[in-house]
Amino acid sequence: MWRRALLLAAAGALGCDGRVQSPLAAHPLPSPLAYPIRDLTGGWGWILRTAEAGTTRVEQERWRLRPVGAAPTELVGRYVRTVDVASTDGRPFACNQRPRYRQRATFDVVVDPDPRGGYLVHETGYHTEPGPCDHGFRHVGDYRADVNGERLALHFDGGEQTLLRTDDDDQAALPDAPWPTDYAAAGAWRWLATSYDDEGNVRDEAEWWEITRRTETQLDATYRRRVTVRSPTGAPITCAGAPSWTFDDAYVLTGQREEEHWHLAEVAVDPADHPCLRATPRRHLDEATAEQLGDYLVVEWRGKRRQVLYRPDPLR
Repeated sequence: MWRRALLLAAAGALGCDGRVQSPLAAHPLPSPLAYPIRDLTGGWGWILRTAEAGTTRVEQERWRLRPVGAAPTELVGRYVRTVDVASTDGRPFACNQRPRYRQRATFDVVVDPDPRGGYLVHETGYHTEPGPCDHGFRHVGDYRADVNGERLALHFDGGEQTLLRTDDDDQAALPDAPWPTDYAAAGAWRWLATSYDDEGNVRDEAEWWEITRRTETQLDATYRRRVTVRSPTGAPITCAGAPSWTFDDAYVLTGQREEEHWHLAEVAVDPADHPCLRATPRRHLDEATAEQLGDYLVVEWRGKRRQVLYRPDPLR
């Protein structure tokens, strides 16, 4: 009897073609590429500082990768890229009329095993923060990736960058865009500019704006304008009898929505009175169009005079 049982057991281990079948055949082992991809899950970071031609540039990326549900062979992710550019000589940039600007964008990615070894990272889309120094267009790209402990190397045409691990939490949410999804025109705005007049004197101008929204399509606004004229050598300015002089104006405006822009019209002014102003024609009330780009308000006055107003803290 025991011999018959042994023969039956041996027969059960044979396939129809007489070959021996492993007891693991019904549950094959996963590909060796399936689980090492989980080594990429969590947070990663990268930063680069450079300087050239009177500017400094700081680039940062904050990555997060996580599994797609229960799928062990694919990851999804998102990274936030921030570029801060600052003038080291104090000269403002033309795009926002300030000595610094910021560009930010988020990129969505998917990660798959590379049959040749390592991983493939594919950018699937992006979203940019609106602003006068960013045209909003980005190229999406592909990378080959290798992970070595706490380092993730990304290889692309013409270069390579190495991310450092910040955490290994594979359940944390992907980062949201760190800027508002909706911007309101109402509130406080500011403008600063420095230039030279025809006599070679330095002219510092500052404006403080307050905008309120009357209806969905109408605005009310006021701004106070201060101008200081100063001699670069410290010599007295003839009309002022001193090396500098200052005046203040105040204006009242109304605004009307026109498609994607606002039409602004100055309706009243409280002009300054100063001996240096009496020899120049009084400024007429003006009109402008204004386009809001995130935390900036680009104002185009008649005569192609351009102002870029900013929130008191636009680089938050």
